[in-house]
Amino acid sequence: MLRKTEQGWMFAQEYLLEDFIWDCLESTLDLIPLKRQLSIKGEYCDILAKTKNNQLAVLELKNCEDRYIIHQLTRYYHSLSLEQPLKELIDYSQPIRLIAIK
Repeated sequence: MLRKTEQGWMFAQEYLLEDFIWDCLESTLDLIPLKRQLSIKGEYCDILAKTKNNQLAVLELKNCEDRYIIHQLTRYYHSLSLEQPLKELIDYSQPIRLIAIK
């Protein structure tokens, strides 16, 4: 599952990181998991979750260095704000939380 590199430890594949984060969302980040790999405007959000107050949280995961993770999250923010998926579960009057995990 994990492998040692010159930069430190990393998951063998990015989907393993996603599995690990998904399984630990409630215990580590106090978030309720909603959806994985949600397609929106031709892109895929790694994980959508919500707080206990129904605030949407978008998690983008990178198993290696990626300088564009913030740009990716802001594109998701824009698309999610417009389309408002899972509206029955999310209070879109609250700001969307963007979480980058590397």
